Amino acid sequence: MASNKKQKRKILIVMMDGFDPAYLQASDMPHTKQMIANGFYKTVKGVMPSVTNVNNTGICCGGPPSVHGITANSYFDLQTKKEEYMDKAAMVLAPTIFERGAKLGMKSALMTAKKKTQSLLRTGAEIRLAAEAPKDAEGGGIDWVARLGPPPDIYSPEINHWLFRATQIVLNETNTDLAYFHTTDFPMHMEPPWGEKSLFHLSEWDKLLGETLDAHPDLEVYMSADHGMNFKSRCYDLNKVVPNKGGEIFFAMSAERDPYVKHHRTFGGTAFVWLNTPGDFERVADICRRLDGVEAVYDRYTAAARFLLHADRIGDMLVTGDINTVFGPLEGKDGVEEMPKEFRTHGGSDEAIAPLIIYNREVDPRLWRELAYNFDLTKPIGF
Repeated sequence: MASNKKQKRKILIVMMDGFDPAYLQASDMPHTKQMIANGFYKTVKGVMPSVTNVNNTGICCGGPPSVHGITANSYFDLQTKKEEYMDKAAMVLAPTIFERGAKLGMKSALMTAKKKTQSLLRTGAEIRLAAEAPKDAEGGGIDWVARLGPPPDIYSPEINHWLFRATQIVLNETNTDLAYFHTTDFPMHMEPPWGEKSLFHLSEWDKLLGETLDAHPDLEVYMSADHGMNFKSRCYDLNKVVPNKGGEIFFAMSAERDPYVKHHRTFGGTAFVWLNTPGDFERVADICRRLDGVEAVYDRYTAAARFLLHADRIGDMLVTGDINTVFGPLEGKDGVEEMPKEFRTHGGSDEAIAPLIIYNREVDPRLWRELAYNFDLTKPIGF
């Protein structure tokens, strides 16, 4: 007699940090490409600024920054006049996929390479592990170091492999229904898609994915990225450049700023600028527009409307760089630095791109246009 019991779903969300579609094309990833062949695939937009906290939160919450409130890796506290990391769960204004799943009785796990993600997206997840700091793991009752050995350094490709082995344990040995797996993009910062270490990184990860698909043939997989990656050749420190050219600002901040300075020295392709008075906008905007490599300058509300940002959590001005240009704090008085030829990072519009892969979950063809951004990844999950 056939059972009327509804089959329990098991879901894996993969947020592959820095996974530009070029990496997918260049790498030996047969299991990932098999998911594409047998599932749904589309290249979609990422959100600006194209930095991790903005897009990772968007994927986890299923919406843009105007809804979830995370607009950069850092923010400038106007009360204390200090830059602070935008990595606290209390700052997230929308429910996470873990919270939504919990309403249906689903158990969730947040598996991330980076401590900042464990802090930012923790709400609703019963198991929380940052490979960077396994001693601070919560839930599950698993001694991760005893099971897998000490994790590799956060500045290594191998930490992503260690983390996925931990994710396999969660899927195999706990009652977790939904696992959210988030890597570090250090390998992408260090090498282009054709680099030997990059090819190793993604090939080895794909082998682990194949093991997981074999162990769980009905596993639903939802995979995307937060941003792409490009070589950059120049950096501007707007806190120095603007005054040097006859303008005045209160403060400028790179939207990329986070604790992982070896990745990018905090330099990124979007800067927020706070003005002394609203009347300074045109003068400062004119100076910025005349800089080689500045793509565009927007006032607060135009930027919020164009990039789906939360207007209360950005500067008076948003400045974007072209494919070669980033912003951040520099030591030199002139506020300009030529980047070494191997310097790779993101944060601008040229990196606002990501693959979107859905496997073992039927996607209504009518959703093709609705699945336009990386934060649309989890729409087909259905809750």
